Amino acid sequence: MKKSILSVRILAEIAIFAAIGFALDYLQGALWSGVFFNGGSIGLAMVPIFIISYRRGLIPGILCGLILSFVQLLGGSIYVLAFWQFMLDYIFAYTVVGFAGAFAGLYKKSNNFGLKIVWIIVGCFVGGMLKYSSHVIAGIAYWLGNGEGTFLGVADNSALFSWVYNGAYCIPNIIISMVVMVIIAKFYPVFLNPEEKEAVKEETEEVVEQ
Repeated sequence: MKKSILSVRILAEIAIFAAIGFALDYLQGALWSGVFFNGGSIGLAMVPIFIISYRRGLIPGILCGLILSFVQLLGGSIYVLAFWQFMLDYIFAYTVVGFAGAFAGLYKKSNNFGLKIVWIIVGCFVGGMLKYSSHVIAGIAYWLGNGEGTFLGVADNSALFSWVYNGAYCIPNIIISMVVMVIIAKFYPVFLNPEEKEAVKEETEEVVEQ
């Protein structure tokens, strides 16, 4: 019998990981307060979305990111210039991280650990770059000239500013997330593929019956 994509158990997991993501986002926001004057921080907030994306797939991953986006609005400060800027910076940014789930099937079907790591890196790169792109597009379309002068020597009236400013925190976040996800895949693979635990349980039951 085919399992539901969004069973009660999966929905509960999505909510839990979204809550963890919010806590991490809030913590890293507090730690990096004042460093990125137009918003942004470095930390592990994307990791819970990546975990549920590989654990349960594309739709749960996207839903987890979407829930995190809305919860983030309740607990943090936002700055709105236009509707689409709001959507790109605050709604789409975390939601698109869940597209890493598109590689969950390839990860789980891989028998070679090295190949599993490849799909982890690819998924984190895609999800992270989509988030980065969302902020960059918002920066170029709406923030141009509305910032606080310069960042790393680049004026905020230049399109390059959006790439440099958002890259300063998005790129480290992608790299950190990749490293953490590889560690999880190596030492705690059941977090990313609960079917492995079920398979071990079935094998144990078969041995006991024999």
